[in-house]
Amino acid sequence: MLVPFIIVVVIAAGLLVLLLMARQRSTQLTTERDEANRQLEETTGELTSTRRRLASTEERLATTEERLATTESERDDLSKKVAELTDRTVGLRTQLDETADALRKRTELADAQAMQIDALSAARDELQQQLTSAEERIVTLAARPGVVVGESADDANAETLWDLELARSERSWRNSVAINPVDDASPFETTDDPLRTAVEVEAAALREDVGALITIDWKAEPIPSASRRLLVVRVAQEMLALAARAPGAARLVVTDAADGSGELTMAFEAADDSGPVINLVPPAISDYLIEVGDEGLSVTVRSAV
Repeated sequence: MLVPFIIVVVIAAGLLVLLLMARQRSTQLTTERDEANRQLEETTGELTSTRRRLASTEERLATTEERLATTESERDDLSKKVAELTDRTVGLRTQLDETADALRKRTELADAQAMQIDALSAARDELQQQLTSAEERIVTLAARPGVVVGESADDANAETLWDLELARSERSWRNSVAINPVDDASPFETTDDPLRTAVEVEAAALREDVGALITIDWKAEPIPSASRRLLVVRVAQEMLALAARAPGAARLVVTDAADGSGELTMAFEAADDSGPVINLVPPAISDYLIEVGDEGLSVTVRSAV
């Protein structure tokens, strides 16, 4: 009976040892499982955090790509603007060069015109002195017995006075009528009737200087006598000066006598039938060669021959 008991005891002890070992193994496995679960939870947390960081990185990457696209678009726009500004700069430089060249040419032209004006001023002063001297000679000649106003006994003096009158008329044209007084050709250089041109210049100067609405209708033939031309132009100047102060537009009609007597009539008429009536104070002229019509509207210059 003892042997079986011992065997049972040995078997029980073995089972106890196996049970203890099993419990230890189970405890170890439980610990390893908990550690594995803990590591799994940590790994899961890290993975979640990594996924979040990855999502944030992707968002930042998308934002960066948008900014990059915007920057590239802005860069393209800036490149276009730079190209446009470069083209404009080239154009402006070309315009600047052209403007500088034009300014240089205008400066040279202005200097040349200034020199011409100085020369013309000197010539004007000289002609003014000659004109003053000539007027003094006219007064002296008029005071002599047998000398008729406007008809000089000395043909050379008459021609000189007429040349001076033309110089005065040309100066009036350059000062008041000419657009470019330095370069424009004088109308007296090509005219075949300097008397007519002088009267037309006088009317044009009054239009420019005082706004007088006066025109000339010239129907007379050229006058060969210098003294007679001088007389006619002086009378015409007086009539035009009186008409310049009258209201409305007027026309000075210059005609030869139909009977061939050599008389020349200068008469004012209204330029428009509906315009105001012309009323001029007769010019104060006393000479048998000149006849003033009613109200000063017409003046007849007779021939001395």
